[in-house]
Amino acid sequence: MRTSRLATRLTLAAALCMGTATLAGCENENDPATWVSKLSATNKRPAAMRRLRQMWESKLATTTPPNNVRDTTVQAFLNTVLPTVSDSFVDHRDEIAVRKEAIEILAGSGDPRAIPALLNALEFSPGNTESERIALRAAQALKELHPASNPLVVQRLLATIDRASGNSGSAPAIREAVILALGAIGDRSAVDVLVRTLKRPIDQQEIRTARAAADALGLLGDASQPVVDALIYGLYLNVRRANAFNNCGRALTRLGAAAVVPRLIATVNNQNPEVSLLILSFASVPGMPAVPPGLQQSTAIDVLRNFADRTAAPALIGLLNNRETVANVRGAAAETLGYTGLALPTDAPERASIFDALSTVFNEGTPGGEDDMAPTVAPALVLLGDARTVPLLVRRINTPQMSAAAAVSYRLGLLMPLASAVRRDTVREFDTLAERAATQLAAMVAEQPDAASEIAPVQAQLATIRQVASVARECADGDLACYQRSLASPEKNVVRKAAYMIAWTGGANPAARQALLAQASNADLLVRRSIHVAIDALSPHGCAECITRLEQVIDSERGQESKSLLHLEAQMLISRLRGRT
Repeated sequence: MRTSRLATRLTLAAALCMGTATLAGCENENDPATWVSKLSATNKRPAAMRRLRQMWESKLATTTPPNNVRDTTVQAFLNTVLPTVSDSFVDHRDEIAVRKEAIEILAGSGDPRAIPALLNALEFSPGNTESERIALRAAQALKELHPASNPLVVQRLLATIDRASGNSGSAPAIREAVILALGAIGDRSAVDVLVRTLKRPIDQQEIRTARAAADALGLLGDASQPVVDALIYGLYLNVRRANAFNNCGRALTRLGAAAVVPRLIATVNNQNPEVSLLILSFASVPGMPAVPPGLQQSTAIDVLRNFADRTAAPALIGLLNNRETVANVRGAAAETLGYTGLALPTDAPERASIFDALSTVFNEGTPGGEDDMAPTVAPALVLLGDARTVPLLVRRINTPQMSAAAAVSYRLGLLMPLASAVRRDTVREFDTLAERAATQLAAMVAEQPDAASEIAPVQAQLATIRQVASVARECADGDLACYQRSLASPEKNVVRKAAYMIAWTGGANPAARQALLAQASNADLLVRRSIHVAIDALSPHGCAECITRLEQVIDSERGQESKSLLHLEAQMLISRLRGRT
């Protein structure tokens, strides 16, 4: 009888389980709703949230491609769990174990319904490691989500900058993610806080925060003077030998030449007291390296180079002509003038002024002496593509001081620019000078066999220089097809020469631009810079395909710190091209 009654009870239990899956012992453990229903019970909530997080990761792992939050099964899961998970996260802020599991679902969802909970996570407890980590995950999610401008969201993000005020734990990373989220949202009400953040005194700076503030200000696009001045200030930050130069330079480019160039010129002219005071304050920072002479001017000039704006030419020519100016500043001014002149129409009057200033400085000083500016100025003369550059270089190389065998190594510093400047009708002059150098080097080896290993690198350098000039020997002036073939050379200096010769042809040329764009991802900085110069010169009316290609290169190399300068220059070019359409 007892056995019969037990069988009856088991049969009844089985029938009840078939009728409902919500009774204890009958839950479907693979149904997220089962675990959602347990989130209301304090004693069950930790295990339930942990199980939901495991289910969430399992769902993502099985999508095609993996981690596709737009997959229909993932979306169905989120529809079931997200509202209750979000409520539990907000309502039980002291249950760290629960929140650690929940934040993975909330942050990974990419769903606007998670925003209230993500904002709640930003009200973390400073100094509490787990609380900070949860806040960081939320801040990173908000950065990716960049919700449409919402005053409440922006206010909560701004408040988090102050809450994450320390420089230990996750605080710097939280600030970085929050600031970048503000930039992505695009609400300019954040500008004042970002400006103040970027302009903090050097002893209150943290470089990740400064870089993020610069990037965000660039995205916000406010070209007012306070923003421009803050970004120029940021160019000079040096925090434990790390800087925000690239971030600030990129942001300034986004704001445009009209707003930025006048303030850079003021900085070049030592009329930016904030920057001057910042540089002076370096002396009081322990471990700060000595400030290089002319830092304020040379840094601003380096950024002006990327704008290649004609309005900066008078100030740069003034610095170049002033013999009291330190050499590195004069060199930076010469380089920027070269890029500026190349970007101008061939009949622009400023081109003549730039050539005259460069050629005057080129000829000053004793050839080969300490005051010789010729090797510094020569590359800028080459950039201009002016036919008068070749005889200028030849005369300098033929001076008694430079012709001597003892000066052959130094002379190569002018032979390379000459090789870059010559064309078909002047290549013989280069060949004569190159042969003289080769003969002198061979005689040195014969006279001093023990010095052969020291002379060999100079001979190799000369061979490279001669290879560069071969582009002019093999290609008739203006033969774009020949220049384009030279772009495929494995020798980087040959590629640079071909790029310059294409640039000197001027005017829009789609075929030549395509050949240049094929080299847009070249790993060498100088080659890529030459490619950018040529693309710039061949795009007087803009170039949509160039913008697309350059953006593709930047995206494919994103995260590679070694390419940051290349990307900065590409972004500068993109900005100029967009301004011409």
